Amino acid sequence: MALDTFPSLSLSSSLRGLQPSLLLSHTWRLARLDLTLLFRNRMAFFTAIAFPLLLGSVALLLRSGYVSGVSTGLYTLTGMLALAGFFVTFMHLTTVFTVRREELVLKRMRGSVLSEAAIFAGSGLATTLVYVAQTAVLITLSIVTLGGHLPRNPPLLFLGVVLGSVMFVPLAAALSGVTKSGESAQITVLPAMLVLAATSQASFPLTGMPEFLQRIAASMPLSPVVDVIRIGYFGLDITTAAPHPAVGFAESWAVAAPRLLLIAAWIVAGTLIARRYFRWEPRHG
Repeated sequence: MALDTFPSLSLSSSLRGLQPSLLLSHTWRLARLDLTLLFRNRMAFFTAIAFPLLLGSVALLLRSGYVSGVSTGLYTLTGMLALAGFFVTFMHLTTVFTVRREELVLKRMRGSVLSEAAIFAGSGLATTLVYVAQTAVLITLSIVTLGGHLPRNPPLLFLGVVLGSVMFVPLAAALSGVTKSGESAQITVLPAMLVLAATSQASFPLTGMPEFLQRIAASMPLSPVVDVIRIGYFGLDITTAAPHPAVGFAESWAVAAPRLLLIAAWIVAGTLIARRYFRWEPRHG
């Protein structure tokens, strides 16, 4: 990974990197670099770009039936939009952080003009841009093939997408700290993928579960992202039992507010966990 653009500088230079203007500049430069590397690496390209699009495209095959009062295809598509963030940000960055740590890239970056905030923000910005672009593509495909419609509240939907991506950055950093190598990262993230996919209502409602399990599932990281995306897309109060009542543009923000706060809580929790487990230097043993 060519990161010689940022040579090692003094501690005072690193402190200057905390200035807002420099932080934004470094974040953008790192994001551009990460995007370049992403498109050059075939495995990373498939995991972070091609596979989420293929995953979302599965919903385009579901043209009949209804789930929770909405089209099966659109219900699945909106769930896949949320799940795509897992692959684009969480799985990809867990691998990236682990590989860079083991190859001493993170150590060199930390000793350069870059602040720690810029290092994480740059990688997070790159994956978020990819995720937003994928969301736009899949929504367009849903309109063309499933008879879908534009989101009833586009700002809310895309806020859910962006916050979901941001949420996964510190969680990926934390998991990379207990991952031994880039090769093992694909295995490390598998349990998280299975748990989050099973508890998020991405592809099926959880109404058949006991109430206490539904409450646990609703508090998991991916669940609020699914809810916010569906509220923004359908203009329905997804947080209530079906049939879901329609909500207006302004009311949808109020309905989504508790779920947005839960995402924010996971961002804070993920940051605290990352501070405990993230490693800047290679693991020994």
